[in-house]
Amino acid sequence: MLIERRAVRDVDHERRRVSLGRVLDETKHSWHGVKLNQPDCSPSSHSFAISAELKTEGVLVHIILNAYWEPLQFEIPILNNGKQHWRRWIATAMDPPRDICEWDAEEPVPGTIYRAGARSVVVLIAGNGVSHTSSGVQSCPPCYN
Repeated sequence: MLIERRAVRDVDHERRRVSLGRVLDETKHSWHGVKLNQPDCSPSSHSFAISAELKTEGVLVHIILNAYWEPLQFEIPILNNGKQHWRRWIATAMDPPRDICEWDAEEPVPGTIYRAGARSVVVLIAGNGVSHTSSGVQSCPPCYN
C-alpha cells in the first residue's frame, strides 16, 4: 500500500534531492507533544507529533510518534472549525490489516484526541489530494536543546 501511494504522489521533490531539513523549512508545520503546540524537548521525552501542510500534494498530515512503553493520548488539530475530520492511514499498534489502509480508504478519526498505542507510529491525513487553501495548521518553532 505504501508503494501504491508512492506511485500516485508528486515526486518532483525527489528529483530535487533536498534534505528533510529543507523540506521542513519549505512547509507550513507545527511541532507537538501530547498537547498541541507544546513539544516536549526534554531528554526524558518519549513522544512527539508534527502537523504539516503538503501543498503540492493537497494533503494535511499529522504524524504521531510514541516511543513510550504505554499508550498515550495526543491532542490532534481541529480542521476547518470542526467541519472536517482526520483520517487514519497508518497506525502501527493496530493488528493487520487495520495497521495501514489503501489511500482514499482511510478510517475517519472523530474528536480532538487520538490514543496512540505503545511504541507506535500513527499517520493521520486530511484533504482530497489536490491543492487547497490554508489549513489552519499553525507554525511553531522546532525543539532546541
